[in-house]
Amino acid sequence: MSETDQRPIIGRKEQIGFIGLLLSAFSAPFTMAFLIGAIADEFTNATRGEIGTIATLELFSISVLSIIISRNIHLINMKIFFVVGVLVVALGHLITVYSPNLEIVYIARIIAGIGSGIIVATIMANVAKAQNAQMTFALINSGVGAAGVLLSLVIPRVISHYGMDGAYLIHFIFSLFGFMFLMLIPSRRNLDSKNKSVKIYKGKLGWIAMFGVAFAFFAHGGLLTFSERIGADLSISVVTMGNVFAFGGLLTIFGPLISGIIGGKYGSMKPSVLFLVLMIIGSFFVANAWSPVVFFIFVPIFGLLPIMWTPFFLGGMANLDSTGKLAAAHPAFVTMGGAIGPMVMGYISDYGGFTFVGWVSMIVILISIPMVIAGTNQADKATQNI
Repeated sequence: MSETDQRPIIGRKEQIGFIGLLLSAFSAPFTMAFLIGAIADEFTNATRGEIGTIATLELFSISVLSIIISRNIHLINMKIFFVVGVLVVALGHLITVYSPNLEIVYIARIIAGIGSGIIVATIMANVAKAQNAQMTFALINSGVGAAGVLLSLVIPRVISHYGMDGAYLIHFIFSLFGFMFLMLIPSRRNLDSKNKSVKIYKGKLGWIAMFGVAFAFFAHGGLLTFSERIGADLSISVVTMGNVFAFGGLLTIFGPLISGIIGGKYGSMKPSVLFLVLMIIGSFFVANAWSPVVFFIFVPIFGLLPIMWTPFFLGGMANLDSTGKLAAAHPAFVTMGGAIGPMVMGYISDYGGFTFVGWVSMIVILISIPMVIAGTNQADKATQNI
């Protein structure tokens, strides 16, 4: 990093605030696999495609709001964004608890997704404009991973006793915790670097890489969303699967931290290719898990891979575009792919089973690799000039 770099530095207190707000926004998406199973058990006449549509609507709402926020990030006080986001997420969870039918669940999850999109895009845009962007991204992912361990232990047990309604009531309570973390966030407009040397990104390769991310998360999210159903087919109880996901959560605490410590040593392109190849391998073993042991080994690893990849990718995008617009749009592309994935993969599994879903996942991730290489290679070259 250049000695003349005037980009702001995000302090530890604000980093903790961001972690808490992300948890309030994403507690439900973090446990989507369990929630999908609970909803399927609640509405037994629904097909996998109809159940997968719930995840699609919620994640697509996050995507749309992330795009809107990324284009208007400079206009409004950051704290106002967060207050509105927390309120909307809480409302979506509360409506879900009292939903009498699947159609109302659809509406409720759209509302929750809107609130989540407001929160995550605001955080990503502000972090991307900081000098310590890559380490902050890593700390946020690790902090959220720690909370994910708790959620993976709690939510399956709640579902086993109280079903879908109990699970979403817990998520409603988690969303209200966001107000506590607001005290750690300064009341100001979103970070705006005054560094005249900051280059505004006007190229196309960074956006091509973002579409590659969407492809990868389409494949990953579409398969991982149904991992609970895959485990159920192996006669694994929901509580046991919760323990498996909790172990995966432990991995997500340390994985991103390792990525942050390594930092820019290997650039953005090489780690991106490595993690995408590993995701292809993981897709095969998750979709074709022939025993509980295979499920226990590969599901946590498969869930960890994109979380470890993200700090490398976003660190590169932050150097490619120091205005933060690329990074602010990242949640939109992640959730765009993740939104379409569960619905499409649900209908695919209705006709071809989970093995076919695995092959589709592998092919789509393979297609994403050259797209991601195009942007991350340019990001690595830009990093050398900072």
